[in-house]
Amino acid sequence: MFDLAIVGFGATGVSLLKQIQDEVYASGAKTPRIALFSPCADFARGQAFGDADAVHKVNTPPSMLSISNSEPAGFAHWMNAKGNANELYPNRLMYSDFLQETYRDIISSGWLEIEEFRETVQAVKADTLGYQVHCESGQTVSAHKVMLCLGSLHGTPFKQLSALPGFIDHHSEFAKAKGEPVLVAGSGLTAVDAFRSLNHEKNNEIHLFSRQGFAPTCLTKENRYTPKVLNWGTLLKEQHGSVRLQHFLETLKQECELLSDGGERVPAMQILRGLGPARYFEYLMERSQAADLPYQDILVSTRPYMHKLWRSMPIADRISFNINYGAGWAAWRHPIPYEVIAELAEAAREQRLHIHRGHKPPYWENGQFVLESTSGKTIRARYLVDGTGGSNRLDAIDSPLLRNLNAQKLIEAHPCGGIDIHPLTFQCQVDGKPVPGLYSLGPLNKGSLFSTNAFWFNARCAGHWARQWAIEMTKKNSVGI
Repeated sequence: MFDLAIVGFGATGVSLLKQIQDEVYASGAKTPRIALFSPCADFARGQAFGDADAVHKVNTPPSMLSISNSEPAGFAHWMNAKGNANELYPNRLMYSDFLQETYRDIISSGWLEIEEFRETVQAVKADTLGYQVHCESGQTVSAHKVMLCLGSLHGTPFKQLSALPGFIDHHSEFAKAKGEPVLVAGSGLTAVDAFRSLNHEKNNEIHLFSRQGFAPTCLTKENRYTPKVLNWGTLLKEQHGSVRLQHFLETLKQECELLSDGGERVPAMQILRGLGPARYFEYLMERSQAADLPYQDILVSTRPYMHKLWRSMPIADRISFNINYGAGWAAWRHPIPYEVIAELAEAAREQRLHIHRGHKPPYWENGQFVLESTSGKTIRARYLVDGTGGSNRLDAIDSPLLRNLNAQKLIEAHPCGGIDIHPLTFQCQVDGKPVPGLYSLGPLNKGSLFSTNAFWFNARCAGHWARQWAIEMTKKNSVGI
C-alpha cells in the first residue's frame, strides 16, 4: 500500500515530488512510499515542455521557473552550470532536461521510497483504505491518497472539423503543410508556437485568427510603472463584503486614466486595425525597448493576488470575466519575448503573416477550410491548426480517466472550466463537499484558482500541498498510526 499515488508526472508532478522530499527532510518524517504514474514518453518531462518543438520558448524568465520553494533560483543556477546563463527565455526542451535531471537527483537522495509505473492510468476507484489505481496494462496499485497532476488536458473547440484531412493539432504534423497557406486558430502562446514551427523555412503564408482579433503582445524590457490605484490594499476596501468584478474593472479603468496616453493597449489596437500587424508589432517593440509598457506593468502587478481576487468573486462574476474579458486578459497579461515578436513583425512585413478577426467559426467547403473575417475577406486553406490551447470544459476533454472519475462522482466540473477543488487544500469537491484523499494540482484547477496557466503558480501550490501532507504524516507517525 503506497502512501501517495501521483497520477501524471510532468512538470507539476516533478515539482510536487521535489517539495515532498524537501518537507520530509525538514520534518524528519518517516520515508513515504510514493507511486508515480505517467506514460513513458512524458515521464518526468511532461507534454508542455518535453513534447515541444526545438523552437518553442518559455515566456517566463528562469528566475520564475523554480520547482522548489527551497531553491527559488534552482533553474537559473542549473542554466548557469550548463553555460546558458545569458539566455533570458530558454526553449522548453531545455526545461524538460532540467526536470529529468531534478528527478534523477530526487531518486539518488534516497529520502523517498519511489516506484515507477510508466503507463497510462485508466481508472481510479475508491476502497476502504484509499484508492485502487488501474493502469492500461491491467495492473492495479493501492494508495491511501491520490494526487492528479494531469497537466493541460483539453478538448478542441473544432470538434466537427477535427477528423477532416488537413486539421493539425501537433507540431509534428506541420511538415505536410510545407509551402501552403495555413489557418492558425488562436492568438496566444500556443498559436505563436505554431507560427514559429511553420515559419521555420519561411515558405508558408500564415493566417492567425480569433473571435476577438487580438494579436500577441511583447514582453517589456523592464517593469517600471507602479500602479497608484489598482492594488490589493485598494481592493480590500471594497464595501460589499467581497471583491467583485465590477469594482476591479472600475479600479483598473481609474489606473489607466492616470497614464499620459492611456497606456499602450488602445493605440496598439488602433494600429493593428488601421495599419496592420507589422506596424503593431514594431510599435510594441519600440515601447518594449524603452520599458514603456505601463498597461502590461499594471496587469503584471496583479500576479501576487489575482488568484485571491478570483477566489473572492462569485461564480457569476467569474463566468462574466471569462466571456467578456478573458481573451483580452490573455493577450495583454501573457506577453511573449521580444525576439519572438521580431519574428512575427518580419513575417508580417513580408506578407507571410496575417491576423484576422473571425466573423464566424471556420467551416469546411470543397476540400478546404474557410474563414470569413470581419473585414470582409474570405481565406481558404487546406490546413487548419488548432492553436487555441483548447477547451478545459470537463465534457469536452477526451480522457478515459476523467470520464471514469466523473461517473463515480469523485470529481465534478467547475462552472469556469476544469474540475472543482478546494482552493486552499486542492482537494477534489463534489456538491461542495471534499472527496476524501483525492487531490488535483495544475491546469485542471483553473476554474477554481485562475492562475494555473503559469507554472510558477502550480509549483507554489505543489509546495503548499507538500507542507500540508508532511504535517499530516508527522502527526500520524507521532501517534503510531
